[in-house]
Amino acid sequence: MAGLFNSFYYGKAGKADFTVDNLPKNRRELFFQTLRVRFTGIISINLLYIVFCLPAILWTLINVVAISGALSTGAEGTLDAAAFQNVSGLLTTYLLGMVPCLGIAGIGSTGEMYVLRNWARDDHSFMFSDFKDAIKGNWKYGLLAGLINGLSLFLCYICYVFYGQMASTNSVFFIIPQMFVVVCVVVWWMINMLIFPMMVTYEMKFGQLVRNSAIMVIARLPWSLLWLAVTALVPFILVMYIPYGIPIACVLYLVIGFGLTGFLYASYANACFDRFLNPRIEGAPVNKGIYTETDDDDDDDDIPLPPRPDYSHPPVKRYDDPQPPTGGNADEPPRGEGA
Repeated sequence: MAGLFNSFYYGKAGKADFTVDNLPKNRRELFFQTLRVRFTGIISINLLYIVFCLPAILWTLINVVAISGALSTGAEGTLDAAAFQNVSGLLTTYLLGMVPCLGIAGIGSTGEMYVLRNWARDDHSFMFSDFKDAIKGNWKYGLLAGLINGLSLFLCYICYVFYGQMASTNSVFFIIPQMFVVVCVVVWWMINMLIFPMMVTYEMKFGQLVRNSAIMVIARLPWSLLWLAVTALVPFILVMYIPYGIPIACVLYLVIGFGLTGFLYASYANACFDRFLNPRIEGAPVNKGIYTETDDDDDDDDIPLPPRPDYSHPPVKRYDDPQPPTGGNADEPPRGEGA
């Protein structure tokens, strides 16, 4: 009985969470069942990821205090031109400083996303060792993606303000490039949902990661917009419309917010990979963690295989490469003879 409750709350670090008899039938079931089993693990991985977010958190707190002080200097709660210029300068400085901070967070995202990707598809993962190994193997691309995240916000703000001023003083047609900049940033942050799971799953160059992520995002545009909107609107609504929303949002993200967002992105990324990438790669698993009829079929191969990977023993090798002959073969010329 104790083992049953431990499985419910903590899962099994080195084993899959389901047997072939109770595999989820679709991705919705897989998401909610793995979320239930791995809930406390998501909290743990969130706390581990927070370490890499500390520079961004501290830099944000410093600038919130500075910007709040600048806003309070406006006459009767309104901003005059000088106060607005001061606030705009502080925002520019803040976003510029966030570039290296998000680069550091991007390094941590590689470890976080590797563990969450495994859990999201009912795969085994040892949190601390896998987190460390994923960072060791992908930190360069994680750093680069994080720096681009910071630059996207910085350049978006600069261009949005510039084109907004041009539209108000010269021509309303400057609204077109202003909105184009916003669209580009939204597309990049949709790409960001897939690029971290992809870089810890496949051996690709960074340009290939961006291109493939962009293709899948556009191909699944309604779903990409939906999941990005869900993860962006929840903190926005908390901060703007809920009493004491700012401290609530801070506590939520310090405890589980980043991990829960990453788990949602990992589940969506797994679905995209199974639809567009894995069927094109020989030997890549498809629909891992979801019940299929082939899970019951053991007659497709001469070598008996378990219906699901059993991580309690070394995996069965599906195809063994023949060893080079040690003696000689009557049907084969000896080494050095024949052409």
